[in-house]
Amino acid sequence: MLLKSIMKNPILVVGILMMSIFLMTLGRKEGLFNRSALIPTSCRAVLVKLDRRIPANWSTSCDGNSLTITMNFAEPKDKPIPESDLRKTLFRTLANNLKSVALNSPSDNLERTDIVAVKLIHPRLTINAVSEGKYVVKLATMNDPAMIAEHLKVTVQVQEVAAKP
Repeated sequence: MLLKSIMKNPILVVGILMMSIFLMTLGRKEGLFNRSALIPTSCRAVLVKLDRRIPANWSTSCDGNSLTITMNFAEPKDKPIPESDLRKTLFRTLANNLKSVALNSPSDNLERTDIVAVKLIHPRLTINAVSEGKYVVKLATMNDPAMIAEHLKVTVQVQEVAAKP
């Protein structure tokens, strides 16, 4: 009797199997549907536009409403940067990249992003920089290098990590 009704309604059986699989994976974090990917944040809105415009040596991610950007510094092989100019070059690159992030991101979403963390990686020195989104968005309207430098000194916390010999 049961087999006869199953043969008459195969779609019903498939539906019952699909519903049971869905209900079993509903409580799991890695289930069929990753719910954290469906929660809207300002950081995800920034990533939508920023990911289209960043260079290949950058990687971006969101942790909650905090934006993390990792940049690999590409040094020319034929002319390496002297040790005396390395810090100056990396900090100038960091400032230019932060301005680029401010210009290529939606300003209203970047302003609501809690933390913007940037990691600039060079084989001899790594620079970690942290700022709030409301301060990074102001770089988009600044053009004077002295003003940008003063703004970065006040609003960005920096950590330098030397490479182990």
